[in-house]
Amino acid sequence: MASSESTVHDAAQPVDQALRQLPGEIGKEIGKAEAVVVADIQPPLFQRMEQFMSAPDLLFGGAMLLIIVFVHATGVGLVTSRFQRRIEALRAHPSTWKPDLHMIGAVVMLLCVHLIEIFIWAASLVGFGLVANWRIAGYVASNTYTAVGFGSFDVPEGWKMLQPFLALSGLFTIGWSVSVLVEIVRGSQEIKAAAIAARQARLKLPRAPRKTEPRL
Repeated sequence: MASSESTVHDAAQPVDQALRQLPGEIGKEIGKAEAVVVADIQPPLFQRMEQFMSAPDLLFGGAMLLIIVFVHATGVGLVTSRFQRRIEALRAHPSTWKPDLHMIGAVVMLLCVHLIEIFIWAASLVGFGLVANWRIAGYVASNTYTAVGFGSFDVPEGWKMLQPFLALSGLFTIGWSVSVLVEIVRGSQEIKAAAIAARQARLKLPRAPRKTEPRL
């Protein structure tokens, strides 16, 4: 039974090829009919999803988004652990200016983490041949990552949906950094308030009476 079906299918192939080669509008109408049949066979939802976002955009963009989130989580962990160690050391001896120095150091470290993430995106764009050179890759990655979005981007037409993934990675990580900075500022203000309170307490302490020598 299977051999008979394969024989019929093989015999139909020359007929199909011959129909495609018919002159005039006949061959075009046959091609349109085949396209309608294929469209009827495929699920409509799958067709809409494929038109909305292609599989390469989804796979590549999703993988890069996970990589950027992992890199940012590692960087944020290093920044927060370093700042917490410095703050714990200052609790014993509060200061009004040292917390600001540690806060500036944390901001610089977070900035470096974001620059590394932009570089990773630029390297991926160049590595997969989506942009012409590193300069354009840096321009595309930095503008999309920060959601500035001005200028013309030289991403190929089939990869336009990759840029929303790039923008999402920037929105996630920048929002994450803002929440970390809020906690860093709160910790710095706590140490500074403790230093001011300790200074005021020292000023309010009663002074010991001066000893006077008896006059002869």
